[in-house]
Amino acid sequence: MRTHPLRFAVFAVALLALGATLVAQGRGPGSGPGRGTAAGQGRGCMGLNLTEAQQVQVKAIRERHQAAITAKGETADAARKAMREAMTNAATDAKTLQAQHEKVSAAQFDLMLERRAMRQEILPLLTDAQKVQFEKRTAGMGRSGARGKGQGQGQGRGAGRGFGPGMNPDCPQVKAS
Repeated sequence: MRTHPLRFAVFAVALLALGATLVAQGRGPGSGPGRGTAAGQGRGCMGLNLTEAQQVQVKAIRERHQAAITAKGETADAARKAMREAMTNAATDAKTLQAQHEKVSAAQFDLMLERRAMRQEILPLLTDAQKVQFEKRTAGMGRSGARGKGQGQGQGRGAGRGFGPGMNPDCPQVKAS
């Protein structure tokens, strides 16, 4: 059986879009500000030795942003779910997939802006030493939290450009490598 090249191209683009979305997703149970941390401090604030006053202020900032972060996170999750469903439906055309991808991207961007706003409210409360530690911790944080030691961008498990099982050596991606 021969596969039509256009179908293969559409499938490949859709698969790449889904892969990028899933990599960006990384959200699991227990993620989010104030969960599993002392005094309402997020993971970025753990170990900063915040004063009692700083802890109260950080907690208030987090509580102010929590509803928006939760709502925007749920919107992003729903957009990712819709895209996954569209990806699994063979009848979905590339234009629809692109629209779904744009919805996911927009929702994730809104969530990122909300988290950034919260972070920018917290920064002025910190001492210079605390800011350095806070920046180190939050610089590598995505939805799934901080990366492990030595796992920066492009490092760590599964980050290589190797040939996957069953990858046809005539595939344009393989030839480009």
